[in-house]
Amino acid sequence: MDYVKNTPGVLGWVVGHSPAVSRALGRRSWMSPWALLKTIDSLLRGIGQVCFADNPLSGLLILLGLFLGNPLAGLGAVVTSLTAIITALIFKQPDGAIGAGLTNFSAVLVGTVITSVYPIICHQPLPSPVWGYMVAGAAFSVCLFSALAAILAPTKLPPFTLPFNIATCIVFICLRSHGLVGVTPEATAQEVAEEESVQWGQVFLGSFLSAGQAYAVESIACSSLTLIGLFLYSPILTVFAFFGALTSSLTALAVSSAPYAAVYAGGWGYNGFLSGGSLAIFMVPSPRVFLLAIVNSVFTTFLHAALVPSFALNQLPVFTFPFCISSLLFLAMAGAGGMDSVRVYEPTFPERDLLLSKQEIRETEKDGIAARDPAALPLSENQREAV
Repeated sequence: MDYVKNTPGVLGWVVGHSPAVSRALGRRSWMSPWALLKTIDSLLRGIGQVCFADNPLSGLLILLGLFLGNPLAGLGAVVTSLTAIITALIFKQPDGAIGAGLTNFSAVLVGTVITSVYPIICHQPLPSPVWGYMVAGAAFSVCLFSALAAILAPTKLPPFTLPFNIATCIVFICLRSHGLVGVTPEATAQEVAEEESVQWGQVFLGSFLSAGQAYAVESIACSSLTLIGLFLYSPILTVFAFFGALTSSLTALAVSSAPYAAVYAGGWGYNGFLSGGSLAIFMVPSPRVFLLAIVNSVFTTFLHAALVPSFALNQLPVFTFPFCISSLLFLAMAGAGGMDSVRVYEPTFPERDLLLSKQEIRETEKDGIAARDPAALPLSENQREAV
């Protein structure tokens, strides 16, 4: 057996992209008794896909972390994810994309972010009508994902979380028009800006909390389970993502002013967390790519700082716009041939893509033939269907 291309035994059900689970459920129809298991698998993969982890067990750990950190965020993730799965089935989206959680990961963020952010910016508990808006936003995100994927197809770039950003902005603007988003009080005790020295231990804690903040949940338990889930899927991805968060947290000290409460809470690191991880997924990992991920995280943080004033006018956070814009630009640069690093257009998980790339190079050197396109790595059936 080729252990590079085929994860053996029990590992095929647990680690990486869980190919054994995909194969077992991929042969079953959505109109069969297996529909419940297919739905659970898709829901959990969608939760993991927010951080690029196409693994149901990773998604389960992250979902547990969401419920521990903020029960409403956990419930929101489930409700919006189910909405997206149903919407994708109604509009006959590719079965591979639905099974891999690609059609519902933006909807997961619609649920977790609105349930977490609304009470903060509105200074009131989440009212029941907002859940209806969340369901609508989740359905919109499926249509937006399909449309953006088609637009970006010629460039072979992923839409990342742009569907979530657009859908959630629309939802909040509609909530404001409907009178469900009030005006923030002009002044609070926390808004009195006093100079303070940097607490480096808190900066590191903020980098750690960035994992949970990718779902808009500030919780050590949520961040811990998220990182464990990512490590189960890919240790390489976990390293790239954490150092992306640390880089963004440090950069935030240079582009923001004291007090640094948002930095300590992971509010500046989550975009870097996603930016660092994105390059581990869509490029074959190497020292050069790791350096590029660090630079991407720095640029992401500068974009974050640049967008804050505009979004603040509508009492909105910048969501994950900085990550999307920066990572799309850096992947476009890498795919344009300006680097000798290898792009991965349909990833499985970084360790496998790295081994496949090395195997391809060895076979090419052994055969003494011209190198084939290194980016065209062998792919899983699910990912091929998702394109």
